[in-house]
Amino acid sequence: MPPQAVKDEIARATSPLVRKFAEKVIAAAVGKPILDVACGSGRNALFLARLGCAVICIDKNLSALNTNLQRRQAVLTPSSMQLSSQEIDLLKEGWPFGPRSVGGIINIHFLLPQLFPFFASSLVPNGYLLLETVPGFGGNYLELPHEGELKAALAYTFDLELYKERPVGPSEHNAVTVKLLARRRG
Repeated sequence: MPPQAVKDEIARATSPLVRKFAEKVIAAAVGKPILDVACGSGRNALFLARLGCAVICIDKNLSALNTNLQRRQAVLTPSSMQLSSQEIDLLKEGWPFGPRSVGGIINIHFLLPQLFPFFASSLVPNGYLLLETVPGFGGNYLELPHEGELKAALAYTFDLELYKERPVGPSEHNAVTVKLLARRRG
């Protein structure tokens, strides 16, 4: 596949939310790496790396990321080599990043609100958290937050620059999908 076709494919695979706010997240990172939490195949990490920032991919299983990187090995540029990865099960193991050690956090289609205090601690002041819950298909509403839940969980340490909720599932569950861009207070 020609290099431009691969670049186009990476851009298409990237979450629209990440495409929209990537440059803002990178600019606020002050040279620190961006975390791609539950990175999966690395679709968002590759896009960020192409923009010239260092990205740390974390997931409980890195096989999808490794397969994706091998598939694109012939056309990856030196900027995409700023990718590093760490295999960790965030449900079972401790948070591995220290205070103010990362410039931004991308958290797409994986939600574990218990991590929010760790996100806040690890982000540099004015760094961004970009989060999108799983979509509301089928029974996904069972794992989605309730209306206002994420806004309240982030209110003490973050300023929300974007916060969109969309009701999904049966109304008695009060479940919502969320897209948010939150800036860590300095």
